Amino acid sequence: MLQDIVAGNVYAFLLIFSRLGSTMMALPGVGENSVPARFRLTIALLISGLVVPVIGPTLPPLPAQPIHVAFLVITEIGFGLALGIMIRLLMSAMHVAGTVIALQAGLASAMLFDPAQGGQSVVVSSALVFMGIVLVFVTDLHLLGLQAAFDSYTMFPPMQAPAFGDFATTATRMVSEGFALGMRMAAPFIVYGIVFNVALGLLNRLMPSLQIFFIMQAPQIAFSLVVLGLSLGAIGLAFTGHLEEHIAQFLVKR
Repeated sequence: MLQDIVAGNVYAFLLIFSRLGSTMMALPGVGENSVPARFRLTIALLISGLVVPVIGPTLPPLPAQPIHVAFLVITEIGFGLALGIMIRLLMSAMHVAGTVIALQAGLASAMLFDPAQGGQSVVVSSALVFMGIVLVFVTDLHLLGLQAAFDSYTMFPPMQAPAFGDFATTATRMVSEGFALGMRMAAPFIVYGIVFNVALGLLNRLMPSLQIFFIMQAPQIAFSLVVLGLSLGAIGLAFTGHLEEHIAQFLVKR
């Protein structure tokens, strides 16, 4: 009897850790490359141990064949990764906005290693992504992501066939909405870039011997930084509202 209880608890803990651990490896804020994987998995272990008494009774019984247990573990890892990646896709809005702002500000050639993207990125894009990560922790949106992982057992119970079509549709929609949000956040800079470059074109036509584009490069960057400073508050509010609204889709209404 005791052996069955221990085996059932280990089995429940393994399934829960498979989903929560894979989710935390991809969640924004917690799942960044700059956060050590050992730290993320340690948190997942602790959370899994805490929720075993709650989620454990809802799990399917322990299969008799080890191959069935392996299939369940792989399925749970897939569910967790899909959930974490779909939530992480919402961070693409900051990257898109930063890239467009850098292009309009004349800073497209200023590159910096971005640990969130795992490669080189423009400075403005990296700064906005870092700001987004800070806002995730400041506004406790990382806890909302963990709540979504917990509620996923109600929306996507174990032993259920993965809904690849629904996941693909949701991921595509999140990418498109993230791109649209990034363009909206960068809209002031698009207007500024059009007006500034049209004015420089007119000046160049009036004084063709003067290297107006070279002379005005420094003022262009300075004016862009002023506009960026004035827009940061609106960008942060738009991003956090967008993130909260879309994570709430994975929560169970109570």
